[in-house]
Amino acid sequence: MRRVLLIGLLLLALALGVGGGYYTGNYLDNPKPTTAGVADPLGAVSASPTPSQTPSEPPLPVKTPSPSNLDPLQPGLDYATRTFTVHPEPDQAVQLSLQIPQGWSLTRDSKHPDEVKFLDDLRQRAVRVQSVAQAEQQTPAAAMAQLIIDLKKSQAPENDVQIQSHTTDTIAGDDGGTRAVATLIYTYIPGDTLRYVIVRWIAVDGLLANISMSITGIPADAPALDEILRKTSASVSETG
Repeated sequence: MRRVLLIGLLLLALALGVGGGYYTGNYLDNPKPTTAGVADPLGAVSASPTPSQTPSEPPLPVKTPSPSNLDPLQPGLDYATRTFTVHPEPDQAVQLSLQIPQGWSLTRDSKHPDEVKFLDDLRQRAVRVQSVAQAEQQTPAAAMAQLIIDLKKSQAPENDVQIQSHTTDTIAGDDGGTRAVATLIYTYIPGDTLRYVIVRWIAVDGLLANISMSITGIPADAPALDEILRKTSASVSETG
């Protein structure tokens, strides 16, 4: 009787041992997901370089501008109507009229008969006004896009051309009509000091820009230059 009981106990122990091992192993090999705890961050991962990859070239040096000794131009300027003739070859000569800060002198360049410039007494601020030949007219937005490309090609890296803004808009003209415009503002260092430039293309009548102008000074002149831009853009017209 004892022998039968002992054999029965041994068989029961073997059965429990095999069953316990199976369930325990199954749990450890297939752990259930848990939302407790915080995952450790992964280390930095970097791709192995390929033969086609080359180190990037260092940026080219740019000028360090000298501080300007000019007093900033202040808004609230007095304006006068100026009328002049330009010749956008091969088209016929055109007579233009617009509002310009009072006292600014008109200058011409024989190499550019299609434009004039108005300079302040110090010859540090300028308004350039150009009549665009019909064959070269584009929408204001297209003309602006082209100049952005040309600036990158024509200016040396050391001059540090920086585009500040480029926008398109519709403005009211003094003649009561509306005018499509595009306006580019950038800075660069052509000499020793940083210069601030506003270029605007104006479709005075129609969809294509027949007038372009640029207004230049120093960055501290920006509020006054913006005032000049608004006055000249709204007032410019063909008078003959």
